[in-house]
Amino acid sequence: MLGIRRVRPSFPDPGKLPVVLSHGLGLNGTFWTITDDHLPAQLAARGYEVFVVDHRGSGSSHRKGLVGRINQGLRQTPLLELEEGRWNVDEQSFYDVPAILDYVKAVTGSERVNWVGHSLGGMLMFPYLELSPQPGRIANFVGMGATIILADAPQTDILRANRGLRVLLRGMSTGRIARPMMVIRLPGMARIDRFYFTQQNVDRRTISRFYGYTLEDPGRGALKQLDPYLEFGRMVSADGKIDYTNLLGKIKTPTLFIAGDADIMSDIPSTMMTFNALGSSDKTLLRFGRLEGQVADYGHCDLVWSRYAPREVFPAISDWLDHHQPGVVPSQQDVSLRPATSLRPVGKEGVDADLRPGLEPVPLRWQAVDGDELGLGKP
Repeated sequence: MLGIRRVRPSFPDPGKLPVVLSHGLGLNGTFWTITDDHLPAQLAARGYEVFVVDHRGSGSSHRKGLVGRINQGLRQTPLLELEEGRWNVDEQSFYDVPAILDYVKAVTGSERVNWVGHSLGGMLMFPYLELSPQPGRIANFVGMGATIILADAPQTDILRANRGLRVLLRGMSTGRIARPMMVIRLPGMARIDRFYFTQQNVDRRTISRFYGYTLEDPGRGALKQLDPYLEFGRMVSADGKIDYTNLLGKIKTPTLFIAGDADIMSDIPSTMMTFNALGSSDKTLLRFGRLEGQVADYGHCDLVWSRYAPREVFPAISDWLDHHQPGVVPSQQDVSLRPATSLRPVGKEGVDADLRPGLEPVPLRWQAVDGDELGLGKP
């Protein structure tokens, strides 16, 4: 079962399609909500219904039956969960994405969605748009720090970290052993943190929430599939038979790329190569850094976590989406943001409330679905 958090706007706009927010590898859906003024709140304030996904092996996604019950207990320990970590990016693209889209349609009636994905949450959209029989179900795609071509390969440091994680994940939960860093940081962590965020751009409270709430086990199967990408600079299928970079020209979906000038994992040259290869005639690339007039150069997760993102990045995403909605009259697109205070965390209790705005689990397409299991109940 995939967990989904549904954020309903106080003033829904019937002319706007739902938004799916898709987090990256080794994280969960709280990625989008650990800051005090977050993207789901801003989108809801503009009238969008927002669905925040917990991808496989993260957050409230879980297996059913006995294994699922055992794993609930293991999630409170540093031990690995049973039968987890075998999935890969292909399975997320071709099984999980359709399951999420089917669920959103079931509860909203909307056949199409706006998909906003950060890092792997955006990367998994490329195989779907290239090879799915129904690419039109994605009305608009926003990729934040999401590339499938590397301008400079191999990425030695990230490749070494990838392989090291796969070794560690044979015996322990790398996500849960990091939980204590919510309150105490180990020496040398800055060398790891720089891949995720730029310390001077992100509040210390957000960093603590990242380690305490958001970090998860990345999944050995997904890490293995990313290995050739980091070594050779091209995203390929898990069996190595399909080079997804060669198929980028097939993508015709309106696309917005959000790129940070200080992003190490999805740098500007790699973003531009991926962007230029897209076949869409409606594509936009927005860079965020001092050269573009922003307060700071944005790192990988800074695009969502930076203290400046609510006024520099999020409005740009919302404006682009507004101009691509099927039922929006141009003269009505400039909407003043209404504060969604109920969605903003204050202290630990507020964080928990904010991170769990109505969990609604989604059955995967390959799971048996009975009459009561439509993804509407709670686990």
